[in-house]
Order: sequence, then C-alpha cells, then structure tokens
Amino acid sequence: MQIREDILTPRERVLAFLQGKPLDRIICMPIVTSNAAHLIGKNIMEFQLDPEVMAKSYIAAYEKFGFDLVYLFTNCSYVAEAMGAELVYSDDEPANSEVPAVNSIEDLSKIKVAEKHDGKFPVFYEALDILNRNIGDKVFLSVCFSGPVSTAATLRGTERFAKDTYANPELCHTLLRMATDSCKNFIREVVAHGAMPIILEPIASGSIFSPKMYQKFAFPYIKELIDLAHELGALIPLHICGKTHKIVDQMADSGTDVVSLDECSLEVAKEKVAGRAVILGNITPATDLLFGPVERIHQVCKEAIETMKDYKPGFFLSSGCEIPTKVPFEHIQAMMDAARSYGAYDYNKGE
Repeated sequence: MQIREDILTPRERVLAFLQGKPLDRIICMPIVTSNAAHLIGKNIMEFQLDPEVMAKSYIAAYEKFGFDLVYLFTNCSYVAEAMGAELVYSDDEPANSEVPAVNSIEDLSKIKVAEKHDGKFPVFYEALDILNRNIGDKVFLSVCFSGPVSTAATLRGTERFAKDTYANPELCHTLLRMATDSCKNFIREVVAHGAMPIILEPIASGSIFSPKMYQKFAFPYIKELIDLAHELGALIPLHICGKTHKIVDQMADSGTDVVSLDECSLEVAKEKVAGRAVILGNITPATDLLFGPVERIHQVCKEAIETMKDYKPGFFLSSGCEIPTKVPFEHIQAMMDAARSYGAYDYNKGE
C-alpha cells in the first residue's frame, strides 16, 4: 500500500470537483466532531460551550488528518435547546435532553421559533469566524444540525412523537413547522458566515419511519430547508442515521446535493439515487472504525472506493456517521491513508 502525499489542498480539491476539473485523490470526509477536543486536552463540555475551544479543536484535527471538510457539530439537541428545551451537559459526553419540553398541547407556549442568536447558535458563528481566519483558505467549513423531525422529536420525546404521528398528527405538524422555521433562521446565519449547512436526521431514519411516514412527516419539511439553502446559493447535504435503503430514493428526491449514508448498501444507493446527487459514505464508525484493525479499515475503504469508482456525479469517502470519541485517532488516520492510496488519481499540477 503506497500512501501518496496530497498535491491539492482540501479546498482546491473540492473546488476542482465542483468545477469538473481533475483531482489528485478521492475526496475524504471522516465525520470528526467533538472527539477533536481531546487533541488539545479539552473535554466535550468545553467544546460545546466555548467557541475558541471548538475552533482550536478543529484546527488541530485538520492539521493532523488533512480531511476535506470541517464538520462543526456538538449534539443532536441544540436546535431544540434554542427553541426552549433544557439540555443536560456532562464533562465528556454530548449534551442531551432528558425531559421533553412539550408534554401537552398547553406546553407549546413554553417553546418558540428560534431566532439566529438563541441558545448556543452564537458558539457556532464565533467558531466559524476563528476557523475562517485560520484555515478557511485551505478547507471548506460546514455546520451540521438536527433537522425538523429530530428537533420536533426532541421537544416532544421520541417515543411520544412517534406515537403522535398516528394519534395526534396535528401536534406533530405544529412542532415540525416551528422546528423547520428555527432551522431556516440558523441556516441563513450559517451561510452568512461562509459555511455549508448539513441536515442531520437521526429520527427520520428508515429504522423508525416507513417510507410512507417519511413522505408525510419528514420529506416536505426537509425539502423546505434544501430549497432555502439553494436560494441562498449554498450546497446542502442530507444525512439520515440508521437504515435508509427504503428511503434513499426520497432523500435524493428532496433535491439535496449530497446523500450522506449510514446503514445502506452502496450498490443499492447508487441504483436508487441514480445520479441525482453525490453519494457520501459509509465506513461504519461503531464497528470498522471503532475496532479496526487498521488493515480492516484499509480493506473496507478500498472496497467502497472500488464499488463507487464509476458513479456520477461522484462519491466521497466518509464515515457512516459521527465518529465516536472512543475511536482511536490512528483509525481515522487509516481511513485517510486509504484515500491517499486506493483513491489516488493520476494528476499533473499544471492541468
């Protein structure tokens, strides 16, 4: 296995892809998030609350791995927090909502549509400003946030929300409307700070929603966000956690620029997406990346690259989801090494 040094910077590489120009290697985007805090001796609570810690963590991770996109992300509940939910912060775990904000229809008065400076939103804007000053000329930045379904489910409680899709769909749609409008306000500010928004939907997963329920409760609201991003001149990926083989065609139908996969066969995805979007995925973080060994990671990356080598408009190698804090850093490096070996292309700098 020969690991070739990068010729292009990540920013140059992504721009070349967007412009249809030659690349030096496959684009590789392991989803490194709060685990980056450990590179600078900080914990996850500090990462979530302090924009300087967040920015310095990502700078350290970028300098260590040289990945092709910086993913700003803290936890799955920060949009709900900006709308009025209370989160519990622990030293070295992502914050979470332990008590739903909406236990009855009357509780709707306790939440609101989040504005651009509510909750922890400003932490992201300040971190983006620092990152743009330090590495923005070398790598593109993005901000990942929970979409309407997952935010609504956080506010109501996931089990109750799932039951409400049958028992009280009107309440579901009320929460979804408020969550969508909150996400829109956040997207506008993220784009204004020079970053790409990424929709994350752990609850809209095919593991929970049937294709019919996805079409009714997830698709229209997600599409609104994608349409807004495009109106703002931004690209916007869609990541749905868990099994998506039964809804991956609907993910592409939404108009997303990148279908980001967790648990879905690449063969199935490329057949159903059928050229309508870039496909990103999907080295398993909880098994392959967690347990390795390095040789196994090299092999699964090689297989993914081979499976998708002729797919158009393109395939980006990535982890299937956020990389857990327990994944050894050498396993992330193994993924980047595979991209620089099995994903290396013939390239002349002068082209």
